Amino acid sequence: MYCFTARLSRLISFVIGLLASAIAAANNGLTTVHVDGPVYAIVGELNNRSPSNLGNNATFGVILTADSVILIDAGAGTLAAQAIEEQVRNITPLPISHVINTGGQDHRWLGNAYFAQQGATIIASEAAVEDQETRTGDQINRLTSMIGEDPMAGLDAITAQQTFTQALDLNIGGVDLQLRHLGAAHTPGDAWVYLPQQKIVFSGDIAYGERMLGVIDVSDSASWVEVFAAMAELDSQHVIPGHGKPSNIATLTAQSYDYLVHLRTAVGEFIDDGGELTDIREVDQAKFNHLINYQGISPGNALRVFEQMEWE
Repeated sequence: MYCFTARLSRLISFVIGLLASAIAAANNGLTTVHVDGPVYAIVGELNNRSPSNLGNNATFGVILTADSVILIDAGAGTLAAQAIEEQVRNITPLPISHVINTGGQDHRWLGNAYFAQQGATIIASEAAVEDQETRTGDQINRLTSMIGEDPMAGLDAITAQQTFTQALDLNIGGVDLQLRHLGAAHTPGDAWVYLPQQKIVFSGDIAYGERMLGVIDVSDSASWVEVFAAMAELDSQHVIPGHGKPSNIATLTAQSYDYLVHLRTAVGEFIDDGGELTDIREVDQAKFNHLINYQGISPGNALRVFEQMEWE
């Protein structure tokens, strides 16, 4: 009897897994998770941008107010924005009144025009807008090659109408929000969104969950460490990272902050020992090989941190 029950349990788990995979595929890889109260996370795939995920390989946020929806990040273009909107419609029929871009990566903002066309106010840090405008062409070209079609699908890439330098406090439909840009991280304009009433943080790309973060050519690893540390001081019960499922600050510290500190320390020792860029793969990052995408991303991370630290 025990054997039959165990087999039945495994079969049920297998079927549930297949159904979950099928649902995710039908939703362009997006899954909606209720976090707490009026807050939801729309969790994208952890792998690379692809035709099936439309470039939405990231985590987005939904905040319900008394009469509208606040969306955290707009998706990687028109079709990507529509896929996010479909997830929102599974939660509520309320209109999307505001979209907050947490940074300059394509999936944070290229869907702006789709939501602005429906009347949404777009908000971002000034540094994010500058970064977005600088990299628009490169991002659209890269996305087109990766997903196989023009991500904008006839709409223009527009940036935020409402901007802030370092801090912006808002009350939208009875929900208090604190937006903070304290310096560059993954991109120059990264900002977090904190809901003090709910003790929930949307970190944007300041924190990555489950997968290895990416240090790219516009990243600032030194500032990133400081920005993360400041965010970690918030009184938070839930943190919704830029990638991965909803989590908490302790877990994300281990997956993002500790990795950045380790990488900068290891690269610094490598430089001090006379290491050359051609031997950058010798920098030991194996402590973090459990993170998804480790093999593909870790060598480039070391290379770009090396290039930055040479001039520090």
